[in-house]
Amino acid sequence: MGIKVKNSDSVHAAKKEWQRERLAELTKNVVERADELCVAREKFETETLARSNKELYGILSEVYGLFKRAVADECLKETVAAMKTALTARGIRVQVNTPALTLFVRYVFNSDRKRAYNYASTLMAAAQADVEPADLAEFIESKNGVEECKKEFRKKEETVKKEAAVAGAVVSVLEDLRTMQAQEVVTLADTDVELAEGTQFAFVVARVAGNGTLELLQVVSKTTVGMENAAIKELAKQHIAKKAAEVKAELLTRDKAATSAAAASLTLRELELA
Repeated sequence: MGIKVKNSDSVHAAKKEWQRERLAELTKNVVERADELCVAREKFETETLARSNKELYGILSEVYGLFKRAVADECLKETVAAMKTALTARGIRVQVNTPALTLFVRYVFNSDRKRAYNYASTLMAAAQADVEPADLAEFIESKNGVEECKKEFRKKEETVKKEAAVAGAVVSVLEDLRTMQAQEVVTLADTDVELAEGTQFAFVVARVAGNGTLELLQVVSKTTVGMENAAIKELAKQHIAKKAAEVKAELLTRDKAATSAAAASLTLRELELA
């Protein structure tokens, strides 16, 4: 009797169908567990909300664990789609820029965006700190509650944005330094400078004499990578501040009616740079 060989197309189709069924089952399991958490959340809100946050932290731990499970099972995309459909059916509008973790929170807590954001920010702060779901309650308590966790996460977000802005400004500053004309050329004694690999600039120690005058004292004999990076980073911050001041100054010029209100928010430094 001859051996029958399955057609490669049929094998591929069977494998694809198996993967689809597996994803559907994994998604179903996650959503069903989220539904159970909805019931637990309702019980918490009606029976124990006034007494303790312990149960809230427990539910948040479960939501966090469920999210990580969906990621590990590679069914996050399908789960999010199912939850979004269910939320829409509940009359809850979900924006396209809503983070997946926030969607999990909204699904379980059936809450408004502000509350969901507070809880999701707490979970994101935990994720950034590599906290495991089992340790979430302890993490929240160590930070003095959900509100403080949210503040910490927002602070980190702002820090990341600032760092990105500085990194972008560093590129502009380096280009300016390489191409700008010297304001003045001076001759100092002992000006031999050792440049560490990757560095381009020398440093001069100067005394601030006032009225915009600097007294050049001595050349630093070696430029290190750390020195140069720190100096260029500070110049990048100056660059950002100057650009911000220019934008404000332009708004002042453009809108005379709002001059007083706009000027009130300008700092002395911004006025100097404008």
